[in-house]
Amino acid sequence: MSAKLGNHLPQGLTDEEVIQKRKKYGENVLPKAKPVSPITILLSQFKSPLIYVILGAALVSLVMGERKDFAIIMAVVVFDVILGFFQEYQAHETYESLKALVKPVATVLRNGRRTEVEASRLVPGDIVLMDTGDKMAADGNLVEAKSLSFNEAILTGESEPVVKRASDPVYMGTTVVAGRGIMEITATGKNTKLGEIAHSITQADDQETPLQKRLAAFSSTLTKLVIAITGIMYITGVIGGKNPLDMVRVAIILAVAAIPEGLLIAVTVILVLGMKRVLKRQGLVKRLLAVETLGSVTVICTDKTGTLTAGQMTATHWEMSDEDMAFKAMALNNNLSDALEVAIWDLAKREKQADLERWAQEYPRLDEEPFSSEKKYMRTLHSFRGKVAGDSNGHGGNNGSTESREGKCSNGCTQVVFLKGAPEIVLERCKVDEKTASHYRQLIDKWADEGLKLLGLAYKEISPDEFSPDTDPEQVLDNPKSQVGFTFAGLVGLQDPVRAEVPEAIETCHEAGIQVKMITGDHRRTALRVAKIVGLDANPSQVIEGKELDAMDDEELRRRVKDIKVFSRILPHQKLRIVSALQSLGEVVAMVGDGVNDAPALKKADIGVVVGTASDVAKETADLVLLDSNFKTIVAAIEEGRVVFQNIKKVVSYTLSNSFAEILVVFVSMLLDWPAPLTVAQILWIHLICDGPVDIVLGFEPKEEGIMKEKPRRVTEPILDRLGMGLIASISGTAALGCLLMFNHYMSRHGDVALARTITFETLAIISLVYVFAYRSMRRSIFHTGHLTENKPLIWSVAFGFVVALSGVLVPYFRTVLGVVPLEPRHWVFVFGLSFLLLLIVETGKHLALSRAGARQ
Repeated sequence: MSAKLGNHLPQGLTDEEVIQKRKKYGENVLPKAKPVSPITILLSQFKSPLIYVILGAALVSLVMGERKDFAIIMAVVVFDVILGFFQEYQAHETYESLKALVKPVATVLRNGRRTEVEASRLVPGDIVLMDTGDKMAADGNLVEAKSLSFNEAILTGESEPVVKRASDPVYMGTTVVAGRGIMEITATGKNTKLGEIAHSITQADDQETPLQKRLAAFSSTLTKLVIAITGIMYITGVIGGKNPLDMVRVAIILAVAAIPEGLLIAVTVILVLGMKRVLKRQGLVKRLLAVETLGSVTVICTDKTGTLTAGQMTATHWEMSDEDMAFKAMALNNNLSDALEVAIWDLAKREKQADLERWAQEYPRLDEEPFSSEKKYMRTLHSFRGKVAGDSNGHGGNNGSTESREGKCSNGCTQVVFLKGAPEIVLERCKVDEKTASHYRQLIDKWADEGLKLLGLAYKEISPDEFSPDTDPEQVLDNPKSQVGFTFAGLVGLQDPVRAEVPEAIETCHEAGIQVKMITGDHRRTALRVAKIVGLDANPSQVIEGKELDAMDDEELRRRVKDIKVFSRILPHQKLRIVSALQSLGEVVAMVGDGVNDAPALKKADIGVVVGTASDVAKETADLVLLDSNFKTIVAAIEEGRVVFQNIKKVVSYTLSNSFAEILVVFVSMLLDWPAPLTVAQILWIHLICDGPVDIVLGFEPKEEGIMKEKPRRVTEPILDRLGMGLIASISGTAALGCLLMFNHYMSRHGDVALARTITFETLAIISLVYVFAYRSMRRSIFHTGHLTENKPLIWSVAFGFVVALSGVLVPYFRTVLGVVPLEPRHWVFVFGLSFLLLLIVETGKHLALSRAGARQ
């Protein structure tokens, strides 16, 4: 049938042959690097310098005979290792499972039918159909090649396209730059040329995101600061007559308690959870970097067909100058490779009432020039016998084979070239009088104003004076004579309805301060009409065509690009210029593409987005794959990106809020020559609570109402803004001051150091479990935050924290280990009173920050 490249396609393997060959050759996979095992992740927890510092403190405690402190320190080490292992293991497994969702496929012929199979299921002998943008999944020899060229840089290091012809070899890992072809697989997996050198080719590891790098640098600076403070504390204590070994233990444990060693793991977990949430909304994020960057997107450059529209085309308008040849062009110049070709095939079959599969045999295809987005047309060469045009019954009179075994026209047949493509380009190549041309130009404008996708059809009978019947078909199509002088056959208008949810998604973008620009290869008027339907509200002055873009230099494009809403008749290389111009203005650009030639623009964009049916090359370059090919999924992914960043800000601010309180309490007590307000065991117990799972599950918070009504954040926006830093200072200072006053009160007036220590211990242990609820939103009051059940893990984590905190005083064994005493109700009033005071401080800080922000607006 006409969906096939040629007319003598092999049947391909049978199911039984596939099974036998797979048993013999195995799966079509390259040797993989050994996966990271759970044991490796577990052992990696001991690579943290802080673990060695804690073990050093344990050794000092053992030397000093403090066996209880030694036992608690070791328990904390085990707890930290187990918690770190589960966090990292979960993040790793989730990330790997998400990456595995992108499975390459190949189009093959099996049992005489065209079908798609996973690349790993290919076997030697399979017949593979290839098209522009496909990545080769195995080695093979070409059975047929039409204008075919490959990028073999993965093997040769050279990026220049390599032209291939029938019988030439092709290799796994190379990509089709242009053209179409068929190959028979000769080798799979480790037996391929790429498999032989697979050990020397390593895939680049996922790099740390800028956010992770900034956090790592921040944590390093904080660590140095804490070490400096505790060093000063140690020197001060020794000068004041304290036991040097005891001061070593206290300084080390305080440093451990203050340094948020789990912060980077927490951020990684939040990023991976963001990837999972995007997946639930039909978007597959391929890189952690994309999760972070999504929340900063300021401009979306989107395609029209299949993204803003449903990609389900129906031919609703047509006008024919030569009906018979127009319908033949629809059927014969057709590979059924996309929705447009299916639509015109259906139109021809419905209106002509002919056997189109039979046409493919009667008018065999000798050669073709595949469609490309640069040329915007496709040509095919066919052999006819007898009358060429005007056969109302749909038969050209071929009573026998007119194609020789070499694919040449013989026995007196006629060669015909069919042309299909953008109507203005087709018209330029046709011999038409001015009246006819004017009529069709007016019709093109009229139908385009209705938002229809337009297709011109033409044909050219090859005269024996131009080419002899024995001329090689490739020479026919390559010759300039066959590229002009066509007869215009007809115009078709196809309707591709706008997705119902797109106007609302674009309105959401407008509210979120995100510009949306349509970049399409369609006619100017078609693009403008669709833009108005989806809500882009563009006027004619905000639409430019590719030829106008080419006439602009970079500076002019930079001046105008922000005001242009629709780019029509755009070529792939022009998309790169558009992205570059927007980025030069400081915009964070998400670019939607699907073809191999879109790869440079996708790579240049801050976020490369492809539809689920995009070429292999485009998918490899992209950061986000739209599994449903829907524009609203881009908006959903941006929303989740904003949620991720907001949750990271919450976790970082919360984790650091109580970091310095213990240091201040111990240091000030030492300066005032008071007894130690906290013991080593008590400090570690608090560490067990504060650095427990609460800071992680705070990152599970769902999106907050109104998050898509805010302007995009800057990529360079600090994680710790004024509000975050102010809360850290206020909470640490207020908590330390309250504890010191209460410690001094019970020590001086009641002479009960144990009671004073117990109150200080429980206060520092519990306060963070109370004010954490104020951190659920940094944008709203605690009373207007979502319902508590929206983050059930947080409730369970806080409950666990309270159990640990209270058991230290209520359980006799733990009281003995920690050196604390029972508390009376009035003591608990102070503990919870200070906790709620700190919650009030957080709420007040949020209120003041939001008030200032509102005043600036």
